[in-house]
Amino acid sequence: MHPIDDSLIGKAVTTVTPNRRSATVSMRRAYEMAISTAEVVRDGFQYLEGIRWHDDELWFSDIPRGTVYRMGTDGELAVAATVHKHPSGLGFTSDGTALVVTQDDCCLRRITPSGDTEVVADMSELAFAANDMWVDPQGRAYVGQIGYDLFGGGEAKGSHLVVVDPDGTVRTAGKDLLCPNGVQLTSDGKTLVVAESFAQRLTAFDVDERGELSNQRVFAQFESSEEVVDGLCVDAEGAVWVACPFLGEVRRVIDGGEVTDRVRVATDGQLAIACALGGADRRTLYVIAADTTLERMSNDYEGTARVEAAAVRVPAA
Repeated sequence: MHPIDDSLIGKAVTTVTPNRRSATVSMRRAYEMAISTAEVVRDGFQYLEGIRWHDDELWFSDIPRGTVYRMGTDGELAVAATVHKHPSGLGFTSDGTALVVTQDDCCLRRITPSGDTEVVADMSELAFAANDMWVDPQGRAYVGQIGYDLFGGGEAKGSHLVVVDPDGTVRTAGKDLLCPNGVQLTSDGKTLVVAESFAQRLTAFDVDERGELSNQRVFAQFESSEEVVDGLCVDAEGAVWVACPFLGEVRRVIDGGEVTDRVRVATDGQLAIACALGGADRRTLYVIAADTTLERMSNDYEGTARVEAAAVRVPAA
């Protein structure tokens, strides 16, 4: 259990019942119960992304090592694919076909049974450093991107999501998104949530039956420059678990911005990169942690990474 910031607790209580000590104690206990620390499940990786739960296994990409892994609940590891073009975001079509985004060439690829990959769509004219992804039940892929040369010192600028339809058609959706990163649909398929990393913001869209996005709006806005947001997942209540790398934690956020739960990474000073809900009862929050910095990441993702896990109250969507 990590220490609690008493000043925050005091502020939260005084806005409701400033003169009741019992309320302060109750608030303190509730706040403490909302914070937990993950435990390491498996280490020995370099830099992981694209974490997804599928068919009773956890999938993730080791970007610099060019490997997509599958891992069982017992921690046993298998190689799902090898592709030396910086694999990142993962998703699955309704028939179980695995898809992976490759950053180097901004392509969407299909993973074959032999562990090779085949290009489904070239997104290079519409994306820069394509990254995370969510695939809907119709096989439509929503792909995030850094959008500018982050590691080369490029100027930050707004961009868009890239949408790849089942027939391979490539188009854009959304606008003025600052590094659209983690992405997922809610369980009813009617809302898409995107993490805008360097805007410290979660953005939501309405989704129609054709997969078109509209009504771009703020789901949650954080204020501090340290509150960068990265990979995310959605639970059965529509809340979003989002990784906050530089705070070393994953936050559960409800629409409007209230944070209800926090899970810290196992080791102080390490980054929380992405998360996924899985396990037998879908109440295990898997977290990717990394021992690195932005500067070291620019050197082909220099560092080490691990998969961690913590039990949570609400199951996956």
